[in-house]
Amino acid sequence: MRLESALELQAIIFSTIFNFVELPAAAGMEQALPGLYLDPYLLETKAAYPKKATRKRAAEDIALGVSQANGDEAKLAVLVQSRNQLQSRVVEQIVESAKGEAEVLYVGRQKPLWTTSRNDPIRLGASISPTTVEYAGTLGCFCRDEISGRDGILSNNHVLADVNNIAIGTTIMQPGARDRGRPASDVIAELLRFVPVQFGGIPNLVDCAVAALTGHGRSEDRRTLYDSSDEPQPAVTLQPGQLVEAVPGMTVFKTGRTTRHTRGRVRAVNVNNYLVDMGVGVARFDGQIAIEMDMSPAQAFSRPGDSGSLIVDEEGRPVGLLFAGSASGGPGNVGITGANPISSVTSQLGVTLI
Repeated sequence: MRLESALELQAIIFSTIFNFVELPAAAGMEQALPGLYLDPYLLETKAAYPKKATRKRAAEDIALGVSQANGDEAKLAVLVQSRNQLQSRVVEQIVESAKGEAEVLYVGRQKPLWTTSRNDPIRLGASISPTTVEYAGTLGCFCRDEISGRDGILSNNHVLADVNNIAIGTTIMQPGARDRGRPASDVIAELLRFVPVQFGGIPNLVDCAVAALTGHGRSEDRRTLYDSSDEPQPAVTLQPGQLVEAVPGMTVFKTGRTTRHTRGRVRAVNVNNYLVDMGVGVARFDGQIAIEMDMSPAQAFSRPGDSGSLIVDEEGRPVGLLFAGSASGGPGNVGITGANPISSVTSQLGVTLI
């Protein structure tokens, strides 16, 4: 079926099988098919976590989408979150309505990534951002400022200082703004210092910043990189006092806000004239590390939002600070990641990992 037909079919199913009610579009508002259909049961429920309905609702644990077939042709995607619904009469009705042009897929119960949630204890790899922005990056690790003696968190300049643009003293929250962090309750630190990113062809060695911890009232796990499970399990124990230099072929790991725990391989070191689009201009970096993914099936080592992740070797020794990446290239064509050598980060910023 055509895309438009799949969207129209969604509207029919919402109305006739799910018994949803259509919310009329506001005046002047463009509303794409299938329109906005709402579950009347949830409309009547005022609690954030409603009690279980007295009867099984047809719409329970079933989402509808569109999956691509060949060319412009599409299929109705039936995304089932409960195994009990896979063989249900409701799913049969939906497939019948699509005249067989439907794809039923079990997706399980969806949860926010632990890295994008409010963490207590605060973990390495969790989402962070200044309270004044709309994005989110990654908390790399904990450190101690050698000038003030304060304990803090390490990440990128472009995460904690928005590429030289955030005032010293600005509060930092976990989770970050894009992950619904709230300045009133989620502040854990304040921007202390950053190494400015330079433009105009001047070589940069690092993209890094430190924020001093404040009285956030949460516990902290300073030594563990967790895996990608919904209920995170320890994957690597950090050895903060044993910094190591990257060498080609080295196996490395990171835990970050977007792709969580991934494994990679150092492809090249001492990379010079490494050009990075910082959003406000292209900056040149010298002496960098290039990392490719090393996972089967192929999975990107990093994606946007992972910036600031600490990269370690198999023994948990710090290797680099993730700061850039591409969407393609390298094995599996899933991209190459750029990292600052961790020794450059600590010396340029004046911090010690703890």
